[in-house]
Parts: sequence; C-alpha cells; structure tokens
Amino acid sequence: MSSGRQVRALGMKGSSPIRCGGTPVALDSMVGHRPRWRRSWWLLPLALLALPLPLPASAATPATFQVLRQSPTANLVRTGVGRVVLDLALPERTGASVRATMYPRLVMLSQIGPIVAGTGVAGPGLASTPLMNPRCGRRSAAVVVAVVEQGARPPRTRCGEGVVRLPCRGFTCDGVYPLRLRVVQGGRLVTTWSLLAVQASHVLQPVRFAWIATLDASAWQHRKRTEAFLDALAHQSALPLTLSADYDTLAAALTSPIAGPRWRRALAHAVASPLHRAVAAPPARADLTGLANAGLHTELVRQVNLGAQLYAAASGRYVDGPLLLSGPTTPGTLDGLAGAGVSDVVLPESDLGTAPSSTLTWGEPFRVTGATGVTAVATDQPLSNLLLDSAIEPGRRAALVLATLAFLHFEAPNATAPRTVVVDTPAASVSPAVLADVASGLTADPFVVPTALGPAFDSSLVGADGAPTARALGPSTPSTLWSPANVAELQSVASEVDAFTGAITSRVESVGLRVALADAEAVGPAGARQSRIAAVGALVAHQLAYFSIDPGAITLAGAGSDLPITVRSGAPYALTGVVHLLTSDLTFPKGSAVAVSVTPPITALRVPVVSRGGSLTLQVNLTTANGQLLIAHAAIQVRAAGASLVGYLLTAASILVLAVWWLRSYRRRARGRHAR
Repeated sequence: MSSGRQVRALGMKGSSPIRCGGTPVALDSMVGHRPRWRRSWWLLPLALLALPLPLPASAATPATFQVLRQSPTANLVRTGVGRVVLDLALPERTGASVRATMYPRLVMLSQIGPIVAGTGVAGPGLASTPLMNPRCGRRSAAVVVAVVEQGARPPRTRCGEGVVRLPCRGFTCDGVYPLRLRVVQGGRLVTTWSLLAVQASHVLQPVRFAWIATLDASAWQHRKRTEAFLDALAHQSALPLTLSADYDTLAAALTSPIAGPRWRRALAHAVASPLHRAVAAPPARADLTGLANAGLHTELVRQVNLGAQLYAAASGRYVDGPLLLSGPTTPGTLDGLAGAGVSDVVLPESDLGTAPSSTLTWGEPFRVTGATGVTAVATDQPLSNLLLDSAIEPGRRAALVLATLAFLHFEAPNATAPRTVVVDTPAASVSPAVLADVASGLTADPFVVPTALGPAFDSSLVGADGAPTARALGPSTPSTLWSPANVAELQSVASEVDAFTGAITSRVESVGLRVALADAEAVGPAGARQSRIAAVGALVAHQLAYFSIDPGAITLAGAGSDLPITVRSGAPYALTGVVHLLTSDLTFPKGSAVAVSVTPPITALRVPVVSRGGSLTLQVNLTTANGQLLIAHAAIQVRAAGASLVGYLLTAASILVLAVWWLRSYRRRARGRHAR
C-alpha cells in the first residue's frame, strides 16, 4: 500500500549519555568483631529470605525484552518539547543498556509493514540516545525520551531519560517516525521496533476511529476469553465501541443453563455504558443472496432481525440501524436488504474490487455500484489484523495501532470532512490489555477520535474529500439456486415455527426453533438445504407430540350439561392456544372456540352445551391463537339424553295410564268393603 504524501528526510543529532549509580555497602562492616559463629547465625534468616520465591503469572520475568506501554504521541505544540514514556520489561535482573533511535518519518503506508514485522527500516537514523539504568523497578523500567524540535530548549534530564533533537521547526516536524529500541543485556542484543507520532501543529480534522468487536462463533467457543474482553470493556465506559449481534452465539448464551448466565451478565455489564453499542450481524454462512434471488423477503427480514431480538433478550439493550455483513455480497443482496428495511451496511473491504485501505480515497461512505437504497462503509483489514497480531506485545501493539491511525491522518491533514477508519475484530481474539492500552492512548491522542458507527453513514459525506461516490463489488462465488421445493417447504415450516414459538412460554425451545430455521437458510446445494428445512419441521413435530386431547367417550346427563374436555401435556412449558369444538348436533351458548392455557400434565375444560339427545361424533382441535398451526386433534363420541316433544307426549300418556289404573283399582277396593 502506498501513500501519496512525500516529506523531507530529517536529520537529528545525538545526545550525551546520562549516568547514575550507587555505592555498595559491605556486609562485614555491619557485623563488627564478634566470634565467627555469633557473626554467622543471624545470616541464616537473610539467606532464607534470599531464596527465590514463586511469582504470580502477572509478575513473572518475561522471556524477552518487551514494551509494556508506550506513549504514542510526542506533543511539541506549546514548548517544542514532547515527552514519550516507555515502560519496559527486561528478561533478567542483571544490568542492561537501552538505546533509542529515531528514523526519518514515514512517507508511505507500506513502510509500516516491515516495522510491524520487526525488520524495521533501512538507512541511517536521525538521532540516537542512550537510556541508562532502565531498571528503576524490580521487573520493569519507565524511561523517558524527550523529543525536541530545532531551536527549543532541551529539558533537564534525569536517570533513565534521553533527548532526541529533530532538525525541524513547527509543522515541518509533524509526522510518524520509526523508533528503534536496542537492548544489550548479559551479552545479548535485542532489537525492537515501534512507531512514534509527533504533533507540532494543531490538528484540524482528526480521524474517526470506529471499532467493532464481533460476537461470532468464536465468542461462544472461547467463552472465557470473551468474558475477559467484556469485563475489560465494562471498565472502558468512555470508549465508544460497537459489538455485533450474531444470532448463533446469542442463542447459545440464552439457552445454556450453566455457562449462559455468566456470559450474559458479562455482556450486560459491558454494554451498560451508552457509548457501547451493537449492530446486527447475520453469520457468514447465511445465504442472504439466495434468499433475495428467491424473493423470500420475509426470511431476509428474519435474518436481519433475529440477532437484534436475541441481543435485546440477552443484554436488555437494542441494536443500532447499520448491519454488519461478512458473507458473499452482491448488488441483489443489498437490494433485498434495502427491501427488508436496511439502509446502512458495513462491508469487509475484501468484498470490494479495490480495497479502500490501499488507496488515498478511504474513510467516506459510498454507494455500491448496481445497488440502490443502501449506504456502505468498508472495514480496514490491515489495521484490523494489526489489532489481533499476538506476536506483538499488547503495549507496543497499541502504540503501533495509534501511530498507524496518526499516519492515516497525515495522508490528508487538511481534509475538509471527517474520515472514518472502521476495524472489525473477533471479541474473543482481542487482548484485554490491548483494549485498555488503546483506550488509554486515545484519551490524549490529537490525531484520532473514537466514534460509534452511526456518524460514518452521514449522507453528506458521500463523495467528500475526493472519495468516490460509488464503489464496485469484486467477483463473488455464484449463489446456489433455491429450488421450488426449497421455497415451498421453507415457507410452510417457517409458518409453523412462527406460530408455535408465539404460543409457548419456553425461551429455550423458542430460541432453538427460530435459530434452527435461520441456520437452515445457509449457503449450500438445494438437496442439502431441503434436508435442513425438513429437519426443522421434524423439530416442530417433536414438540407437538407433547400435546394430546383425551379421546374418551362422553355422556351428557341432561340437555344443559357442561361438556368436559381434557388436554394432556408432557411439555416442560405452558402453551396458549384455542380449543375448537366442531359439530352440528350441539349448541354452545358461549361459543365453540375456547381460549386455553395448557399446563402440564392435564388441563380440564368445562364447556356449556345444549344437546338434542342421541349419539354424535365431536371433532376437537387445539390450535395456536392465530389458527395457523394444528397442535392436537381428537374425535370424541358423545351420548346425550334427548328432550323432544314426542318424549314429552309419551311420558304424559304413561302417567295418564297409571293414574286411570290406580283410580279403577281404588274404586274396586271401595265397593268390596261396602258389600261386606
């Protein structure tokens, strides 16, 4: 990658060494003229104290020389003198000499690569200064390098401080300079490279820095590392940072009974600050292009919204409007997303024909050639990789990141509109120490201002600072076609999932089914896709098998009796539905559709009914409230005593016959008594 801004080579004079030391005290002088055994016994406790003790991991001696922390910027604006603090760690407790050398400032972005790789730059340095006695601490040393512009009065130095003089004045000193640290210790030479930004004039338009930490599959696979990052983020409440909401990861956190609660607490704690935002991010394998080509706009909306819904359930917060994309993208995909309500997208720069970070026209939003209705920004892949480079110790890595951002500022120091650098890093791979060091460096960095994603999509910035208004996507792998059977089966299963998950109270089953459906919409051949969709249908059928209606025969005692209906459930959750009673031989004064909350193991209903007698078959259906899914069905035999007009007449005739018979019998007995 190259930068177009050329600067003059600078010369720098060295400074004199700074010496300091101490006077040793002989132990024998403290003992006096006592007998040898008396002079020796009290040395035993000292000898025991001198034995090496195990140190905690954080205090262990490093295996090699390291830069624990570094001030990323030397500010010369007021006095012409800027101090740079270097906190160094040395591998041994023996004396060491440290020498700092500054090299001419960078003129091309490609020069940063060798410094990151550790090979450095060729040619003579501008100036070199020794840093004597760097072991001011037991395991580390804080040393100071004073950077002085030409004509400025150098400061008084102390032990562990050095001075480098820049052969420039004012704004001509602005830039990013390679910094070489050379350590000689125990006859061993170690060379480490870093970068140092120098500010000699006021910054008109600092670069915006938008950091996205993705909660992708690795965030759940490496839960401990993710929780450590989230805990570190919670302590950086003043640092704007955006998390991504991947529905697979969030689903695992919501449904895991053991690891889930702790992970969710870490997430909620991390996003308690209003500066910590989130955006939805469908997994890379989601076939957004195939869904768009098949006209499955409802499923595109599902892919967009599912992560947002699960993020709200896991954290109690809502996502912002932009969508983070990581899978293959086409203009048709973006048009489909626009139809699903998405207006802003973050694209990996690898999706573009030309990576913006390799040009001088980066940092502004753009339209995508062939797509309408969507504004895009691209990530900076080299800077994202640098943030994750575990071969570089966290303190020096943070300094390299901030100095690289400063160099990007110097590519266009007089830009009239703000430019935004967007980085995308997996949260599980980000060192908490790097997060802390970057956040600390940004608090006083004049070249960079951290920001949320939202301002980067300001439509007034499209085409600003000479950036292209539109960028073309690079070639992408052709998307596999969705067969008519895929489309029909998906629509049927999706309807079942939506109806069932809306009826149950269990978060575990609801989240599991919704995510299984979304995962079935992954990239792949039509046959494999059909199998995945059918598997989701089998999951729904398995849940429905928990519910049944007792088919036992019912006998009604009278015309106005209540009809007993029994619903059985083996599910570990409650379900809200409607029982439908279907027959033309019974009348239901309060309606034939009865709302019911089904709880395990048995739910009994008493439905008022008016019967006309006789025997009939009653069809009973249990459905979801919207009637889109049949949960259970039974055909029940009902026997009822009738109460018709013929019955009443026969009963009256029977009573009349009995009355006549009784009257005649009574008269016969009465005549017999008179005859006697």
